[in-house]
Amino acid sequence: MKSVTTSLVLASAIAGIGGIPRVPGSVPFNAAEQLVSVTGDHAFIAPGPGDQRGPCAGLNAAANHGYLPRDGIATYATVETALFEAFGLDQTATQILQQTTAFFDGDPITQSWSIGGFSEKTAAAGGALASLGQESGICAYGHLKSEGDASITRGDFTAPTQNSNCASYPEFFQQLLDEAYVNGGDGNITMATLASHQNNRKLHSIATNPNYFSPVFAGVAFTPAAHHFVYALMANNSAEFPEGLLTPETLMSFFSYTGQSGALKYTYGHERIPSNWYKRALTNPWTMPDIVVGVGQQCLAYPATCGVGGNTGTVNSFAGINVGDVSGGAFNSAVYTDPAKLGCFISQNIQAEAPSFLSNVFQGEVLQTVVDLVSTMLVPTLAKGFGDCNGINVKGGNGAKGTPMSSYASKYPGAKVQSSGPRAKSPSP
Repeated sequence: MKSVTTSLVLASAIAGIGGIPRVPGSVPFNAAEQLVSVTGDHAFIAPGPGDQRGPCAGLNAAANHGYLPRDGIATYATVETALFEAFGLDQTATQILQQTTAFFDGDPITQSWSIGGFSEKTAAAGGALASLGQESGICAYGHLKSEGDASITRGDFTAPTQNSNCASYPEFFQQLLDEAYVNGGDGNITMATLASHQNNRKLHSIATNPNYFSPVFAGVAFTPAAHHFVYALMANNSAEFPEGLLTPETLMSFFSYTGQSGALKYTYGHERIPSNWYKRALTNPWTMPDIVVGVGQQCLAYPATCGVGGNTGTVNSFAGINVGDVSGGAFNSAVYTDPAKLGCFISQNIQAEAPSFLSNVFQGEVLQTVVDLVSTMLVPTLAKGFGDCNGINVKGGNGAKGTPMSSYASKYPGAKVQSSGPRAKSPSP
């Protein structure tokens, strides 16, 4: 991250949102290497009862094609290979995804987690360990951990209506398709389309969800990054378009939609990798620097994207939380213009959140065991992706200790984190 400069972010933000700019003509295309198999072991098989599917279209598609386990229970070994093999996501990025999700939503000991809601298969090492709550999976009570409000097409978990954060809503998908025609667009989905859609979704949540809340990781970092993933990892690459072309038809396949614009039909959990689809070039993966630079670009283009905070119990009551307060004085709002600092701010917050999330699920000696894993497993992975950040860690490091978002729940009702309850399970496909 240290090699990515502020001037690069500013320059690329002017040129457009899209991670680190590639030199024109430098991205190769190799059909044999980039064609993604959707036959044989990787043929599409619709999920059955008990299989987990959730808010991430890419993870759902990977499971439906056997790149991830078809039951929707991800593990370190499968995530390590699947997301590069299927999409071209850099393995450092996959390791950070794996570790944060295992610590936030799954079982850090067995390194397993559900790509949907709660599953007994990840219940504290198969139920053998004492626990207080349930390992949530990434949707339902995964809310505010790996999943946040203002999703691409999912609902806000705490909204009064349209509040499934597992299922896609045709209204929101249609808005994304329509956005591709704004400002002279030709209907194909671009990074600019997704950046604008992400901003629109945040404004919609502020205007309709009295409990809207945007924490550092799930809100400021992961929500825009997930929007960028759609183009970066789902565009079809070719000799003509070596950096990808994302048509509405390709997007509909990945998001489990049929029909046509204006008459869309969504089927839960049936996300599919299209036939004759080519992933990113092997030498051009989507990397952690791309992800963090993309978030910084989004912040510069749409400042509301990076507003840590939320509504205070009524719609349109958004109140921000000072970056310095969240970070214990380590950072200020200028963090959004410097990707190295932005990455460290995100890393610091992940480390601050992990013990709080773990304490809602585990207890006794098991809790101490998993908290100890923060320093031995989670922190080294974050350092690999974000740098050592001058020793900033959950214990304070250079004197700056991050603040868990749940600390703000007295002012922001949407900041309260739950681990279990009547909405724990995702819909059955």
